Amino acid sequence: MATDEQIADELISASLKRSKSYHRDYGKKTYGEIKRLARHKLPDRKARQMKKLIEQSRRLDEKESGRPKR
Repeated sequence: MATDEQIADELISASLKRSKSYHRDYGKKTYGEIKRLARHKLPDRKARQMKKLIEQSRRLDEKESGRPKR
């Protein structure tokens, strides 16, 4: 489970960094910063995409490899 202090690049696997939803300029932000940007009244689209990548990285990695991770 990701904590608010962790850096986004550490939470997203290399294979997911090739996704259109990954934004390199947000990779150095913490998960907490990204969550804050994503929930603003006028949410930041890039932040929402990065938040989703972080939160669903395990499922997306499993989907990409075709087998469940343990």
